[in-house]
Amino acid sequence: MRKAVLFLPLLVMACSEPELSPEQREAAEERAIAAVEAAQIIPPEPVTPEPILFADIERYDLFGAGCSFLPRGEAAEAPDGAGVLALTSESGAYIKVEGELHRLAPDAGSPQLPLGTRGKYDGREFALILDIAAEEGTPSGTETIDFPARLVLRNARDQTVYAETGIAQCGS
Repeated sequence: MRKAVLFLPLLVMACSEPELSPEQREAAEERAIAAVEAAQIIPPEPVTPEPILFADIERYDLFGAGCSFLPRGEAAEAPDGAGVLALTSESGAYIKVEGELHRLAPDAGSPQLPLGTRGKYDGREFALILDIAAEEGTPSGTETIDFPARLVLRNARDQTVYAETGIAQCGS
């Protein structure tokens, strides 16, 4: 029995992990921190903007100069405004998600686009980024010009939740 008691500490020491150098300990701590941070990142929940209809434009008095975004493949003259996913103007931008119209404020530090619109608009739940190829505009009506464009929506954690290319139709 006495031999077993003397042998047990030696066995425990043999099974324990070797002492880590300061560099190894720091690397292990950095790996542990990175694992915790990675576990805290919540993946973005994609959204699908809904068309802003003419009834919405009338109800909220959204008339005036600005740009409307139509996704790729949508006709510029969509019936009842069915293809318009975003409206931008000098005073704000609008998107419709889950039946709710969201107003976003212009970011004064973002690029200025046609008719006083801005490249970025911020709201409580979303940020809207409109990238327009201003040098590639083509007239599409008596008071409108179509520009190739890209629309990006970002959530409150600055994660992209929607992105689409299409046309920004600007006019009054």
